[in-house]
Formats: sequence, structure tokens, C-alpha cells
Amino acid sequence: MLPIHIAQLESKGILFLNELKSSEFQWFKMNSLLDKAEDTPVIAPSIAEAIQQGYKTWKEEHFRLVHCGFRYLLPERDEVGTNALFWQMALSYNTSNGQYFDKEVGHTCYVDFASQEALEIWRKIR
Repeated sequence: MLPIHIAQLESKGILFLNELKSSEFQWFKMNSLLDKAEDTPVIAPSIAEAIQQGYKTWKEEHFRLVHCGFRYLLPERDEVGTNALFWQMALSYNTSNGQYFDKEVGHTCYVDFASQEALEIWRKIR
């Protein structure tokens, strides 16, 4: 199962945001990609709230989201794009032309400009 999003801690910890069930999202922590994921107490009813709680909970450890690129809507490509989540980046980079259908927005989308850090993590866990 692909994580919804990923974050880094200054202490070299990696956090994965997963959906436990409908409207329940939890961060899981790993010291490296080879370790087993540990539960964290951070659970929220939405992705946005889970990210916000992550910033509050790991403020001292310099919580930061890994940049997973920008998501563009097709056929009329919006020129600005929005920040992509990890799962959106993975779907886009898994296709031959980068396009995937996003049920949430009801459009074909593609993700571009993902960071090397995000791509390395994606390659290791796919």
C-alpha cells in the first residue's frame, strides 16, 4: 500500500501518512526504509489536519514534508499546479506518459518536478 504522503525529521526519521479507514489518517515512523513502521499517536480525520498535527507534534524535530512535485490537471493544463501528495506522484511516475485519472478531482492529471528525495523513496518502496 502506498503512503498518502511522506515527511522527514531532522533526526533522519521518515514519516509515512496512511489511511487507516475512511476519514482516519495516521502517521507512521521509520528510522530507515529497511525498518518496520512504528505507530505514532498522530491520528486525524483528514489529510490536511494530519499534516497540521505533524507540524505541531514534531516541531522540535524539524518536521518537513518531502516535495513530491506539482499536480497539473488535463486537458486544460492549469499553469500553476498544486502541490502533489506522494501517492499522486507515484501514480503519475508509474505510467509511461505520466498521466493518471484522479477520482477525487474527476480529471486526468500528471505530476512533474518531484524532488530527488521523493523519487528515491518511491523507487525503494515500490
